[in-house]
Amino acid sequence: MELATGLAERLNDYARQHQELTAWRIDLYETRGFETGIKNNRIGGPYSAPGYKRSISGEIYLIWAGQKFTSAKLDSRVLDDFSEYMDIWKATAYYDPDGVGLYKPGSIPKVDLFDESVKKIIDHQDPLPFRLLEQGLQQLSHRGIQKIDGKVRCYDGSRVIMNSEGFVLAYSQTPVDFFFEANDCYGESYGEKRWPSEAEIKRVIENTGYIASLLAKESVKLPSGKIQLLFPPGIFESFLGQFLLTNLYGSLVVNRQSCFTLSDFKDERLVLREDLSLEANTLLPYRAMSYPCTSEGVAGGSVLFIDKGKLKTPILSLKYAKKASLSPTPMPSGGFFLKSSRSIDTWEKLIKQTEHGMIVYSILGLHTQDTSSGHFSLTADQCLLVERGEIVGKVKAVINGDFLKALLQEDSRLAFLEGEDNPGFSFWASASE
Repeated sequence: MELATGLAERLNDYARQHQELTAWRIDLYETRGFETGIKNNRIGGPYSAPGYKRSISGEIYLIWAGQKFTSAKLDSRVLDDFSEYMDIWKATAYYDPDGVGLYKPGSIPKVDLFDESVKKIIDHQDPLPFRLLEQGLQQLSHRGIQKIDGKVRCYDGSRVIMNSEGFVLAYSQTPVDFFFEANDCYGESYGEKRWPSEAEIKRVIENTGYIASLLAKESVKLPSGKIQLLFPPGIFESFLGQFLLTNLYGSLVVNRQSCFTLSDFKDERLVLREDLSLEANTLLPYRAMSYPCTSEGVAGGSVLFIDKGKLKTPILSLKYAKKASLSPTPMPSGGFFLKSSRSIDTWEKLIKQTEHGMIVYSILGLHTQDTSSGHFSLTADQCLLVERGEIVGKVKAVINGDFLKALLQEDSRLAFLEGEDNPGFSFWASASE
């Protein structure tokens, strides 16, 4: 807060002396935290030693006369070298006829993001992270896992958003994440803004060990051709992000780089099955994706981007909301939920009902695929073949299909897994060794 206040004073002084600076906005984030890990079955070794970290980062947005703007990163040296920074920011200002000024938010909602138990870990070196790693090491070793890796990170962060019109928002949050990986082939993780419950810790460890053990089964031959792909929630979310969420961003929609157009949203084009909706919510307590407002000052909240299969709104920053003549939206920071109005089966039942399928746990090169087409051709290097409802062994395959088309097909299926935000997803595609 002291750095933010000091920077605000310097910026106001500069604006009084140099009238070409008409407005400013800053977003500063200070964190301090603790990390430790396990590498090759050893807790806190040379490659995963315990350590405390502190950092200051952020962004600044400057509005100059003549529709010129500066958008830059901030660091802890900004006050000491303020004059040099201002010279650089002024020299690198860009002209943008579509640039936007400051946003005047209404009331900012509150959301719980701070867990006192995490702060105690950082303040008093509470042994909880070491106990968590020891628990994972013991349970995974007992299951017969030969190589175990993992990490725990706990942070206490303070964020301040301020602008030249007097808007100030300050809040604290405590992000925590941990993961375990078994035999370099499979891992699961946890990431929220609170310390995990014992049930959540147990689920990550047990799932990591169970699936890694299945992937250790002897490889079997995969017959080429049509196959039912089974995406667990993590893989499904990656595909949703690559092929669906990316195409919802206003910058791509307005610039005609998305598979959706502004007219598609106006006409509420059907892009998913009618039972499916896609929403984001930044106000869920202690969630990793939650925050009270964006760096631009847009209040957080729940937004339906797709409702009953139909497009409702793009994801809009201030600039692209202005260009689209629509209202700005919260910006989902990784958190989105695909929901169905139909009842869905469990993941276990889906597997039992699969005659010829493949559970996909790892994909290589997803980021290289054309987001606007929906088509994919990828190597799936960690998979399990399912025949007549039974897992028969590990396979590696090249898979081909159309993900966006699959989201419209009636024979595509969703499946519920405990503790997951999104379901698993199954659809027909092609596979070959």
